[in-house]
Amino acid sequence: MKNEILNTKSRIPKKRSAGVLLLAAGQGKRMRSSLPKVLTPISGHSLIQHILDHLFEVDFDCDVGIVVSHQKEEVIAAVSKIYPDRKIEFIDQGTPLGTGHAVQQAMKSTWGRRQVAERRDILILPGDLPLITRELIEEMASPLERTVSFRMLTAVLPNPTGYGRVVRRGKSGPVLRIVEEKDATEREKPIHEVVLSIYTFQAAFLDLHLKHLKNNNAQGEYYLPDLVKIAAERKKKIVTLAWPEIEDVRGVNDPWELALAQKILNTRIVESWARKGVRFMDPCTSFIGPRVTFGSQVEVYPGVVIEGTTAIGNQVKIGPHVHLRDMIIEDGVELRTGTVAEESKIRERSKVGPYAHLRPGSDVGQDSKIGNFVELKKSKIGRSTSIAHLSYVGDAEVGSDVNIGCGFVTCNFDGRVIEGSRKHKTIIEDGVFIGSDCQVVAPITIHSGAYIASGSTVTEDVETDALAIARTRQIVKSGYAKKLRGK
Repeated sequence: MKNEILNTKSRIPKKRSAGVLLLAAGQGKRMRSSLPKVLTPISGHSLIQHILDHLFEVDFDCDVGIVVSHQKEEVIAAVSKIYPDRKIEFIDQGTPLGTGHAVQQAMKSTWGRRQVAERRDILILPGDLPLITRELIEEMASPLERTVSFRMLTAVLPNPTGYGRVVRRGKSGPVLRIVEEKDATEREKPIHEVVLSIYTFQAAFLDLHLKHLKNNNAQGEYYLPDLVKIAAERKKKIVTLAWPEIEDVRGVNDPWELALAQKILNTRIVESWARKGVRFMDPCTSFIGPRVTFGSQVEVYPGVVIEGTTAIGNQVKIGPHVHLRDMIIEDGVELRTGTVAEESKIRERSKVGPYAHLRPGSDVGQDSKIGNFVELKKSKIGRSTSIAHLSYVGDAEVGSDVNIGCGFVTCNFDGRVIEGSRKHKTIIEDGVFIGSDCQVVAPITIHSGAYIASGSTVTEDVETDALAIARTRQIVKSGYAKKLRGK
């Protein structure tokens, strides 16, 4: 009976594990950017973040190494900030001398020695493939058979211009080598099968054969695809994975290619949400980030931009030219034309806009109204409160059932430091009514039920249920206008 239990356990497959090596040493010169290439943003995230996000979606134990060189401190800091809980090792390539050199340096590192010692497969990915999919990574990371030295990703293209050709023995025989277009013969140029710069190697194969790479080329660099010829000459088994979607491995080398990749990525995201029930009035003009989520029965009008980690609830209506970033939008909210909001929260059934601006730290209460040309900053607005138009509310706590008239301003800055802060707080309690064209000079508290007369500049606290009038008395001088016109 014990033997039967042991045998049963032995048939349970172990969780997949592999080393994953990202080549992230490229400069940003062709991108016309001061950033390292892999930190170039697309859809609100860097090129390398798109790859790592999909990598970590795959259910396998991955030991990640990232090869860095130019501006390595920036790359290390950015990746470490995004993935503080992930074990990622950074390998300094030094002076970059090609993809083969990058892998050579990786295999000499503690990361590489660990892969060899643990007999792992190693998935190698370029750092500039923002359109790569989880499915592609999952396929390429599947375990190699013991007799296979490595797997390489290929595609059959109607126009293979610019790609390295896969040269085989015969039409479908074993792979012999990879030939770059500039080196291809007239017989080789018509080959439509191309290599796509993604490989999965047995660590032991890399350990033994990387030293055979040569740099006898015009660039004086070591190229990873040269391992194909080395393996073929040594009768090593190579397998290929033909990938049907060439867009998944579209690289980014300049701003135009970045724009094309951006369009493809956004189309994928919009289509995915549309098929789940989001209604886009014009999908071609809607920009949706990869970390945006929608509930059911959401309407999105033309020109909408939603970025960052933004969660949209159910039955939300997002009007034309609304721009949201890092928001929480609860059920039944209506966002009207031109509203801009970031790092804030809008609670159930509230209406915001048109042309409202919610700056970071704002929290709009349930059933409230934030109207046209209202700006909130670091302010909490209570339930069923109305700030209808042309007002600025900053560093404030506004209660429930408050009515704030047109042209209201919280004066929250006067140059002083009070309790360690240079911005001062306004507290407006429940049921307060504030007339048009009023200002309150913080720090100040308007207690519950108080009324503020139109045109008032209030500098002192107002007690519960009091009426505050803070304006000069009107003076009328009969006939004086004629005298002025005479002058």
